[in-house]
Amino acid sequence: MAPYIRKSTRQSWDEKNMSNAIAAVNSKKMGWQKAATIYNVPATTLRRRAAKGESSKGYLGGHKTTFTKDLEEQIIKHLQELEVRFFGMTTTDLRRLAYQIAVAKNIPHRFSSENQMAGVDWLRGFRLRNPSISLRIPEATSAARARGFNKVQVQTFFKLLVDVMKQHNFEPQQIWNVDESGYSTVPSQNPKVFATKGRKQVGVLTSAERGHHYTSVCCVNALGSFIPPAFIFPRKNMKAELIDGGPTGAVGFAQEKGWMNGEVFLKWMQHFVKHAKPSKETKALLLLDGHSSHKNLEVLTFAKENHVILFCFPPHCTHKMQPLDISFFGPLNTFYNKELHMWLRNHPGRVVTHLQVAEIFKLA
Repeated sequence: MAPYIRKSTRQSWDEKNMSNAIAAVNSKKMGWQKAATIYNVPATTLRRRAAKGESSKGYLGGHKTTFTKDLEEQIIKHLQELEVRFFGMTTTDLRRLAYQIAVAKNIPHRFSSENQMAGVDWLRGFRLRNPSISLRIPEATSAARARGFNKVQVQTFFKLLVDVMKQHNFEPQQIWNVDESGYSTVPSQNPKVFATKGRKQVGVLTSAERGHHYTSVCCVNALGSFIPPAFIFPRKNMKAELIDGGPTGAVGFAQEKGWMNGEVFLKWMQHFVKHAKPSKETKALLLLDGHSSHKNLEVLTFAKENHVILFCFPPHCTHKMQPLDISFFGPLNTFYNKELHMWLRNHPGRVVTHLQVAEIFKLA
C-alpha cells in the first residue's frame, strides 16, 4: 500500500499560534479578526476553541493510532533496552509484540488475528512517528558470522555482562546458560566398522534413512548444576509415555513442527523457575541466544515478574561464545549416536521412535 498523501487543508494551522491567539483575545489585547490575521489561524475556529478553552487539534476521522503516545514511548524504550543487551528485535518480532500488547491490554486494533501480528502499514506509521529508532539491513549469515565475531563486538558484550553482574552481585550458582539442539531417531553420523578391503559399499543398520526429529532444551549453571532437560516433540498433543525412562525431572512439550516457539519457551521458563527458584534477593541471570521465541512479550513479562534477567549473546557469535554449543552439545551428540547404535543392536528387528529417545538421551 502506498503512503497516504493528505488532500485536505483542514487543521493546517499551528497549535502554538492558536494558543497565542486565544491568549491575546482573552487578555483583550486585540479582537478576533486581528488575532486570526496576525497568528494565521481561522477566525471561526479561534472563536469556537476560545469558548471551549481548547487549543490543540481535534480528530479528523480515519484510523486512529492503535497505541497512545505514552505507550509507544514505552515500546521504544523497551526496544532500546533489548538492543543494548544484544536482544534487538526484527520487524516481524516488533509486529508480533504490537499484537501481543494490544491483546494483553484489550486495546481495539485492526491487526491480523490469523497471523497474530500487526501489519506493515502499522509498522511504517510507527517508524515515522518515532524517528529515534532505525532499521539496519542484516548481512547474509555466513558473511555476518565472519564479521560479527570481532574484538569490538565481544568486548562490548563482556563489558555489559560485567556491569549487570556487578549490579546484582551474581554468584556462580545464579548464572545459567540455556540452548536448544535438534536430534533425530537416526544417528547423524555412523561409526567406522571393519570390512573387507576393497569393498565399494559398507552399510549399517539404522531405524530409517531420514528418521524423525525432535528438540532438546538443556540449561546448566556456572557450577555445573543443571535443570532437568525438556523435549519438544512434533505433535499436537503431549503424551506422558514419550518421556518414560528419560532423565529425572525431564518434561515434554508438544509443538506441531517440534521446534521452539514463544508459547513453548514460556512453558520452559516456568519449568526453569520451578527448579532454579530465583527470588528478589537471589535473582537468576539467564544467558541465551537471540531467537525470536525468546523475545515473546509473555516470556519477558514472566521473566521480570519472577526475578530472571535475560541476557543475549551478540548476533552471529553463538558458534564461538555459546558455552553449551561449544562444550556440551558436541560430546552429547557423539554419545547419543553411540547409544542409538547400541539400542538397535540390543533390539534386533525394531526401530527407534519418539517413545525411546528420552531413555536413549538419558544414557548418552
